[in-house]
Amino acid sequence: MRRALILAAVLAAAATPALAEKTAPANKVLSYLDKYLKIPPGERTRVRVAYAIRHDDKPIPNLKVTLVEKNGVRTPLPVNANGFFERLPSLAQLQGDPDLVFDVPADWKMGTVLDIQTQLKPATEYDVRDLTATVDEGNAVVGKAAGVASFMVPKMSGIAFLKAESGVVVFADGRTAPLPLAKEMPYFRPADHQGAVRVKLTKTPTRVAFYQGKK
Repeated sequence: MRRALILAAVLAAAATPALAEKTAPANKVLSYLDKYLKIPPGERTRVRVAYAIRHDDKPIPNLKVTLVEKNGVRTPLPVNANGFFERLPSLAQLQGDPDLVFDVPADWKMGTVLDIQTQLKPATEYDVRDLTATVDEGNAVVGKAAGVASFMVPKMSGIAFLKAESGVVVFADGRTAPLPLAKEMPYFRPADHQGAVRVKLTKTPTRVAFYQGKK
C-alpha cells in the first residue's frame, strides 16, 4: 500500500509541469527603450542603449529570452556571455505591449541594468571634437529619453578608456598633458582641457565608455 502511494506521488509529480518560465511586460523590463527609439536616428548616432538581466546581483549569461506579442508572434532575443541582450525589440513591437518570457524558474527575482554606451570604437588616438560631440549627444539623448525625470539622471562629463593604462591630451600648440586616471583607467573631460585637439593612449582600450565623474 505504501509503495503504491509513493508511486502515485511520483507519477503526480511527473505529470505536473515545473514552473520553468518567468513572464514580465517588455516595457517594464526594458524601461526607456521605447522613448530612446522615438528619438530620430540622426540624433543618436553616437549613443546606444544596452540592457542586462541580473539575478542575485549577477548577470545571467546566455539566458534564453523570447518576445511574445499579443498576436502570438514569438521572437527570440539572444543574450550574450556578458548577460546583455544582443538584439532588442523594435519600437513597433514595444507599442503592442508584448511580454518577455525568460527560461528561468517563475519565482526568480530578477532586475535590469540599463547601460548608456558610446559608439566610439577602441583605438589609440581620438579627435577631441569626436569625444566632445559624443558627450554632448549622450546627455541630450538621456535628457530626451528620461523626460521630466532627466534631472535625476547623472550627467556624462567625459569619456573613459577601459584598460588603456595611460594617455596624454595634445593641445593645438603641441603641448601635452597626462590624462587623469580613475581606478587605473584614463579618462578625458572636455571641460578640463580647453583647447585640446587630440587624445593619445599608450594601449588600445577594451571599451570606450561614458565617464560621469566630476574630476
